[in-house]
Amino acid sequence: MEFLFGPVPSRRLGLSLGINIIPHKTCNYNCVYCEVGKTTNLTNKRQSFYNIEDIKKDFVEHVDKVGKFDFITFSGSGEPTLNKDLGELIKFVKSFNKAKIAVLTNGSLLYDQEVRRELYEADVVIPSLDAAIESTFKRINQPHKELNLKNIIEGLKLFTQEFSGEVWLEIVFAKGINDKKQDIEALIKAIEYIKPKKVQIGTIERPPAFNGVQKLSNDELMSIYMALKDYNVELIKPFADKNVNFDEFLEKSIIKMISIRPCSIEELSDVFDAKNEDVDNIVTRLINEKKAFKKTFGNKEFISARK
Repeated sequence: MEFLFGPVPSRRLGLSLGINIIPHKTCNYNCVYCEVGKTTNLTNKRQSFYNIEDIKKDFVEHVDKVGKFDFITFSGSGEPTLNKDLGELIKFVKSFNKAKIAVLTNGSLLYDQEVRRELYEADVVIPSLDAAIESTFKRINQPHKELNLKNIIEGLKLFTQEFSGEVWLEIVFAKGINDKKQDIEALIKAIEYIKPKKVQIGTIERPPAFNGVQKLSNDELMSIYMALKDYNVELIKPFADKNVNFDEFLEKSIIKMISIRPCSIEELSDVFDAKNEDVDNIVTRLINEKKAFKKTFGNKEFISARK
């Protein structure tokens, strides 16, 4: 497969069949945390990077051979909205009715009405907004000189208003860069203005493009989660690889959460995108180890940490 990849386990989309329509590291950002590496072609010019018929042919020849998947996702090794064939490709793929369509984008070109219209046929669009202060934006995303944060936030707002699908706003936090109090306060104002369906936050989980860039600790990420808790915020699971044990992260996260406030099993499952059964097993163990206890309020059980 030349343009298709996967299906791969996605932290948010289940099994995702990817379509990469951008040459390697062609982007209008050079994010310090990018797991794909440094941007080698920093451009803000939209163009047709490949013969669109070759992409369509690759999809037709392989879509029924790759097994089960939950989403077809336009993503990959660059910024997909830089490809001016994106709208036609979304419509083409959607016509096969194989799965929901998602687009992972940095959101930088949504101020362009044409780009917004091209995304209308998708089911889910996941744009990023790692900073709402210009200096922080330049530091963490290192954008093309033609881009400015005010236009980007306005584009995100317009698209969210116009789009009939769901907008999930993604924020990736890097230690000491976009996690300061003023950065969180500015992001809250931007979220209130944009009004996405939900906000997904995470930190660096794979080797970043730039040396010295560090992830947030679990406690630091949970602190930001609590600051954003009124905005339908979700934590992005740190592990997509099912061979990696997620239980340790989940247990530590639950302990941190219930030490801040009482939570139900259902709430903990929603926050950490985990099965009720897995959460219940961990909570039962914590109670048996005298690290937590249950209490009832309004006919509903809540879990609290022992101090």
